[in-house]
Amino acid sequence: MEAKVASSLAPDGSCVVSAEEIQKWMEEAMQMAKQALENTEVPVGCLMVYNNEVVGKGRNEVNQTKNATRHAEMVAIDQNERFGGCGSVLNIASADLPNTGRPFQCIPGYRAEEAVQLLKTFYKQENPNAPKSKVRKKDCQRS
Repeated sequence: MEAKVASSLAPDGSCVVSAEEIQKWMEEAMQMAKQALENTEVPVGCLMVYNNEVVGKGRNEVNQTKNATRHAEMVAIDQNERFGGCGSVLNIASADLPNTGRPFQCIPGYRAEEAVQLLKTFYKQENPNAPKSKVRKKDCQRS
């Protein structure tokens, strides 16, 4: 089970995430991204955290599984029945968490330089799963 870090509630009832929590969760996501890179995947890791508990996590598995839908966020969603079908799908793009009225919190740009370096490393390496080039050779015409 994941260790929980204490967080607090704002006067409006929304959860306030501390810098310590952000650092902890982002470190875990970066480690997953590094694992993806080691497996010749685009280096992306995803954590879905609710009430200081990881409810879904994943890293890119597209090349490993040869399945184009196995992006980190889809792997994370598949780990939690709360994201299942029959009208129970949680719309993470909506403005609020269901039944709470509190907004989802996304932290963009955190550790951006490190993330860009991981991407550069990925694009410098060869992808053994990439299709072979189909460059056409010009036919030599003889007169």
